[in-house]
Amino acid sequence: MPENRFRHRITCGWLRDCASEPTPTSPWPSLLWDEQMMKDQVRMLDAQKETGVEVNSVWGLFVGREWPSDLANTIDAGRAEQVRWFTDEAHKRGLKVVLGMGIYSWGFDRIIREHPEVTAPDNANAKEHVMCPFQPAAWEWQRHVLDYVMDPKWGLDGLSMQSADQGRCKCPSCAKRSNAEHHADILMRSAEYVRKNRPNWIIGTACWGLRVDEPEEMAHIIRMSGSFDYLLEVSELSARKGVRAELVKKLQCPFGSVGGAFVEPPQHYHRLRWFVPLGHGAAEAIAAVYRDGGRANEIYYRPLYNPVEEVSWRAGAYVLSEPVLTPREAVRRAVGAVYGSTGQDLDVLTDWMIRGEKAYLSRSTFKIGDGPLSLEFLVWDKNPSVGSPPIYLRDRMTPEQRKDYGVELRQLRGELAAMKVPNETAKDLTLKSIDGALADLMALL
Repeated sequence: MPENRFRHRITCGWLRDCASEPTPTSPWPSLLWDEQMMKDQVRMLDAQKETGVEVNSVWGLFVGREWPSDLANTIDAGRAEQVRWFTDEAHKRGLKVVLGMGIYSWGFDRIIREHPEVTAPDNANAKEHVMCPFQPAAWEWQRHVLDYVMDPKWGLDGLSMQSADQGRCKCPSCAKRSNAEHHADILMRSAEYVRKNRPNWIIGTACWGLRVDEPEEMAHIIRMSGSFDYLLEVSELSARKGVRAELVKKLQCPFGSVGGAFVEPPQHYHRLRWFVPLGHGAAEAIAAVYRDGGRANEIYYRPLYNPVEEVSWRAGAYVLSEPVLTPREAVRRAVGAVYGSTGQDLDVLTDWMIRGEKAYLSRSTFKIGDGPLSLEFLVWDKNPSVGSPPIYLRDRMTPEQRKDYGVELRQLRGELAAMKVPNETAKDLTLKSIDGALADLMALL
């Protein structure tokens, strides 16, 4: 394998984050798996193969928030067939499928309700969502879930573990340990159990909710890194503090990020409701990880039906295989692949796309390295058919900035409408996505 690229090149997300259709009436995260979703997954797998992103790290193949107590009947025969279809399709393309899984937390709500012995009796914090590692029953349930997904019939190639995004147990026993110590212990125990049973599996961890940049916690992060094939930081605090390169040298496994910047795919929104290019920022951030010595990286799923989202995804993907690419060249390649433009026309459309990205970032409180950009509230029950208000516009810009942003979006729209673009469908969809953003801006006036 060439040495001048990332060792672990991963795309990641919930099952439907690449879907071309929203599921506004389903509770988040929606696990609906229909014929259109299968087509969308094939499109994502084909894009992975084309760009060299070798691993698909997927959440929600089996459950969303709740593993059942009767694990043998977690999914029905139809769903089992879909899981196996998905892993088979990935393998046909030379790709690997890694399952996203909560450790002692995410996914255990029902087990906690039905088996309260997995939590500490005197834990008043997050009792509904996290198990206590000092309760023997908690490890038994975690082990049972690991055994379930390690069954060879699913065709999985590994696990991506997360333990901190729901918080942690803070009973008197757990409270004696720091955050990093607590999470290192439960993650390592789970990873080592999987490694013993599936020595060829990929085992990674993404530190949602767990900081890796604090000097007083460094020993536990280093200790934890010895159990994993890769370790990923979400908000790039280590880079902002100037300690990432030093951290990389101390870890026992490759280190990386979640791609610098990405739109968190909104479950409730039509896929052409927004226009937020982030390919240049993502490419720049991923290349910076590589320069700091990082050799693992995730890029989040995008709904490829929105051409701008595909450009953003592809720009990051190209840098995973060629970290020496300039951010502009990464965007240029992505624009060419999506819109079919070449030569001078491609240069013009590339510059237009980068201007569209700067139009938002220059007015927004969102910064590259923050991780996900939420367009709407993740969980929204008031009117799920339309989703929550567009918080990426409402809460991240002043009224004057929104007004100014609308002026520039209209200018960008006019320029694109006048361009000659070979893929007229992609051009039309992009114009509609700008219209969607403008409609939201008008509604906020």
